[in-house]
Amino acid sequence: MGIIGCSDPKTDTAWIPPSPSNVIDGVKYVSGNWKPHLAAGDKGLSWGNHRAVVHVENPTANSIRVEIPWRRLDADPEEKAIVIEDSTSGEPIPNALARDVTAESGTVLFEPNRESGTYYVYFLPWESTGGYYPRITYPDSVWEPDAEWAPGNDAVEGTTVRLESVNDFHSFFPMEIPATESETETFIEGRDWVVIPEFGRYPISMRHNVPVHWTSRTSEDFTTRAYRDESHAFQLGVFAASTALEDVDVQFSDFPDELMNTLTCYNCDGVSFTNEAFSKEISVPSGDVQPLWIGVHIPADMEGGTYSGQATVSTSNAGSKTVEITIEVLPSLITNQGYDDPASQSRLAWLNSQAGRDADFIIDPYLPVTAQGQTLSILGRDVELGSTGLPAAITSYFTEEMTSVSDAGAPILAEPLMLFVQAGPGSEQWQPADFEIVNAGRGRAEWVTDSQSENFNLRVEGALEYDGMLDYRITLTAEYDIEVQNITLPITYASDAATWLLGLGHKGQKRPASIDWKWKVENHQEGVWMGAVNKGLQYVLRDDNYERPLNTNFYQNQPLNMPISWENEGKGGIRMVETARGITMENYSGSRSMKAGEELHFNVRFLITPFKHLDTQTHFNTRFVHKYVPVDSVVAWGGTVVNIHHANEINPYINYPFFNLEDAKAYIDEAHEKGIKVKLYNTIRELTYKAYELQAMRSLGEEIFNGGEGGGHSWMQEHLRENYHSAWHAWRVDDAALLNKGTSRWTNYYIEGLSWLAANQEMDGLYLDDIAFSRETVKRMISVLHAERDEVVIDLHSANQFNPADGYINSAMLYMEHFPFISRLWFGEYFDYDQRGDYWMTEVSGLPFGLMGEMLQGGGHPYRGMLYGMTTRMYGDVDPRPVWKMMNDFVIAESRMLGYWLTDAPVDTGNDLVKGSAFVREDGSVLIALASWSDQDLQIDLTLNMERLGLDSGFSFEVPTVEGLQDAH
Repeated sequence: MGIIGCSDPKTDTAWIPPSPSNVIDGVKYVSGNWKPHLAAGDKGLSWGNHRAVVHVENPTANSIRVEIPWRRLDADPEEKAIVIEDSTSGEPIPNALARDVTAESGTVLFEPNRESGTYYVYFLPWESTGGYYPRITYPDSVWEPDAEWAPGNDAVEGTTVRLESVNDFHSFFPMEIPATESETETFIEGRDWVVIPEFGRYPISMRHNVPVHWTSRTSEDFTTRAYRDESHAFQLGVFAASTALEDVDVQFSDFPDELMNTLTCYNCDGVSFTNEAFSKEISVPSGDVQPLWIGVHIPADMEGGTYSGQATVSTSNAGSKTVEITIEVLPSLITNQGYDDPASQSRLAWLNSQAGRDADFIIDPYLPVTAQGQTLSILGRDVELGSTGLPAAITSYFTEEMTSVSDAGAPILAEPLMLFVQAGPGSEQWQPADFEIVNAGRGRAEWVTDSQSENFNLRVEGALEYDGMLDYRITLTAEYDIEVQNITLPITYASDAATWLLGLGHKGQKRPASIDWKWKVENHQEGVWMGAVNKGLQYVLRDDNYERPLNTNFYQNQPLNMPISWENEGKGGIRMVETARGITMENYSGSRSMKAGEELHFNVRFLITPFKHLDTQTHFNTRFVHKYVPVDSVVAWGGTVVNIHHANEINPYINYPFFNLEDAKAYIDEAHEKGIKVKLYNTIRELTYKAYELQAMRSLGEEIFNGGEGGGHSWMQEHLRENYHSAWHAWRVDDAALLNKGTSRWTNYYIEGLSWLAANQEMDGLYLDDIAFSRETVKRMISVLHAERDEVVIDLHSANQFNPADGYINSAMLYMEHFPFISRLWFGEYFDYDQRGDYWMTEVSGLPFGLMGEMLQGGGHPYRGMLYGMTTRMYGDVDPRPVWKMMNDFVIAESRMLGYWLTDAPVDTGNDLVKGSAFVREDGSVLIALASWSDQDLQIDLTLNMERLGLDSGFSFEVPTVEGLQDAH
């Protein structure tokens, strides 16, 4: 080891390795930076993203012949058209054709323009249907040569001088310039497989070819450079030249302990988004290349110097290969472990992050979980456990106004829960053992109970979290071979805790008289919510095979796994019956045979609603501007929060807000100076093709990205080629996205990314455009944001999911598990604001869950929305400022909201089609909002509870002017 030197100042950018030569076959690879022939999002023909620049010495000849060593990766190049452009006129050359076309090269013949010596040969022209989900194809012909034109044998030879891409992003150089077949054979001669190290800045992108620059290497030994405290990444490219490789793994040796302790292969193992360590089985088909991404953290106190060791790639069927790896540790410290320079792939370390898992973290206004005997308490709710560990009683203390908690509780359950197993006459009689409640941090309590019957063992593993999530894993084990008639879990609600219903194929509504529901994989349905505004309960039925389905247009691509226990080959279902005790949801599984020792998992997850009381003052003082506009415009419009969607100058690429960071930070700083909060669009479901780590994540197989038939944007077809699912194309910024999973290590990356954005960009929260990830992810997300910011604002938008593509699930039902951590709802496109008040209450308002919201579809309905304290936001052409002004003039933030749904509602219209809510201030002023669901003019008799409204007999009415809605009178 040789010492390099002493410490230098910090650096922000990781070391940039030398680039391979861009001259291949005597042709230079560069970016042409021409204006695309077809604007992003348009329908029509593009000449393509790639061209050869051809020089002709004698343009007066009848025909030109030029060989182009294009080294292509697209399938069937001989079936694709070419377009030749005269560089002088910019016009296409009609008389042209290609011969002897292979992936390696092709011969092009054309009739030149006698006045021009330079031509552009576009060899991947494509056609697009345009729009947000373009279908792009590569035609086999664009122009047909004139019938009388024929290239002669005396064609003059032209010269290919450059191979150009439309810009740097579309370039194939250096990692997608494949070696020819003969070059590959020479390179691999005498070896079945090889290991080639590569720098992290040059992600291995081809899976069926090796880059041509590998073939000129004289050694597989590798030297890279890294700064102190850097999260450094490099690759081992495994080329299975002539034999398939099984059980590929990597071991490291002879590095100093400081490095050995941190060396990892991201492809081989990691830590899942559920905090579980795992290993992956890696196989490489014959002829394929598998990148193995290696990470190492250079300790901050490590001396600069040269450190060496070995990386051994082993297989179970073809031996192993060892390469010498040298890391030159540079003396300077790098800022933020190199995470500020994502092109270096430093952030791959985030894939294994477990940030945001503090068991003691609780957000306001929640309280820690406490236990007294068998009764657990959280904010506004108690859960009393029965002898088997299931709930015997659930009680809500939230008032009907939903702004406080009282001492008087109201039951949600009418009867204790019990799992009934019928395997003969009568049901099994459980003999439970004693159990203890254990706190796993301030935010969670856990317990385990075991009960025995004549034929079964019942284990109940329960947990209650501080927000109201009550989770059960119920394991039923047969002691003997046995025939079971039925297994049921009846859940009986108190009648007044079952006013409204969501789920099981029903839109939000008053509880129907009966339900008889069966499992169907095409329906994203697994349970129900019933409740009143201040007491309710959601439950979903699951098994250990549960995996979160896709949502928002993609449910049918990855639907629910039918729970083996509950669904039982179509025998299971849910029936609702009304009894003298209450409303019973009978969850049954039907008959089955069980073997001795066989286990079934009748898991159930409850959410006890509401989660929190309403903060009407904060709600009415918060005004969203949902568009990227100058900060001064936000201030002038009366906004207090601005949402920065994707597809704009400072947040151009979807779900990857790590570009244009200086401009974004300047905007955020200005907003903060002027009292405005700034939130970013950033979620998981789609990911931009501009993500620096895209190819590295693709190397993980289908761990992060959904497989699919490919297609979509031309860049994806030309650079990804296969096995991906194309998604949204934001054509205004030419940003194309791939579908990714909300249940993968990308979640860990996402959490760390939020922490980085909060710390370095000082963003104030998130705009979530639907949620494609787990509840645990949202908890972690909230934790890391609150660690960096004093106040965090998160609003959730959803388009209505009650449609065939999404499996007929209510958005509120789908996202209820996330509601405890959300600040506001924005529901949303395709919601039907002509539906009655029960729909508004359950599907749109958020009130029964402790939330308030805003309207979107068609600009909303200002009168109906006001009943629930809802307006629209500044968005598109929608302008809520007249309503905001009316609310400001009244000082609505200082009022109590007394809605029409209260038992003692102070406003009575005498007509079921007209509702009235009141907003009451302590100074005696009252704002009354009236809204009709009739399509006709109605005259109503308005009855007011003067005492509840704080009015005396001398009060007077005023109808204020609301511009565009009503005139004063």
